[in-house]
Amino acid sequence: MTMKMNKKVRIAAIVLCIAMLALSAAACKSQDQIEEQKNIVASTQNTDGYYDTRSTVRVTGTGTVSIKPDIAEVGFTVRAQEKDVSDAQQQNAKLMEAVLEVIKARGIAEEDIETGYLNINEVRDYSKNTSKVVGYEVYHTVNVKVRDMDVLGSLISEAVAAGASDVSGPEYSIEDDSEAYLQALGMAVESAGAKARAIAAGAGVRLTNLPISIDENGGADSAVVYDDTNRTLKAQAAAEPAEDALTEAQTVMPTIKVTATVDATYQIMR
Repeated sequence: MTMKMNKKVRIAAIVLCIAMLALSAAACKSQDQIEEQKNIVASTQNTDGYYDTRSTVRVTGTGTVSIKPDIAEVGFTVRAQEKDVSDAQQQNAKLMEAVLEVIKARGIAEEDIETGYLNINEVRDYSKNTSKVVGYEVYHTVNVKVRDMDVLGSLISEAVAAGASDVSGPEYSIEDDSEAYLQALGMAVESAGAKARAIAAGAGVRLTNLPISIDENGGADSAVVYDDTNRTLKAQAAAEPAEDALTEAQTVMPTIKVTATVDATYQIMR
């Protein structure tokens, strides 16, 4: 019985030794691969530790993500003209009140409504080589930030019907483009890698799989892009009846393109 136990112990010890040798060999192989990669990179470094740019490929990659805007800023101007300045002010106040009622009825938050200065101009008659004050024009502006794109067209139409004589915008933007920028950044890195591989293939050289450096080139670059059929609301309102123009403005939406750029450097393997 003791001999059998001793035999089993010896077999277990042998198996353990074999396993340890296998692990040691794998570790050595892994270490050898690491050292090989270090040697590849170090072979192109000078004594100061800087890379020899003659043994690298540096490329610029870009990535662009298209998203829909979630904010539209619109400005309304209310005008009133009367012979008496106080009458003009009262009339303008009534019109502005009506426009603000429309804006609030469409669910626009107070913090997204900003009224501008009240302006009063003299209206003069320059006929017969004279300059005579014949009345006063009062105009008042209000700027609105719309966060629900579905109400944009009807909001503008109703504001014009309530007394807004001029409309500026809408100016589209995105509240937070960080997620889109991260996607664009990943695409930019892929673009840089594809360029580097194409250059290496054309030159008949091999590159390291991973870049030795990647630099983010600035931050997010966002641009509002219209296709050929888009027209700004201001141009529409000047050329067409307000309701027709605003119906089109409600259905035509631009695209916001978020672009990221990176500079990547790859090592040429010798």
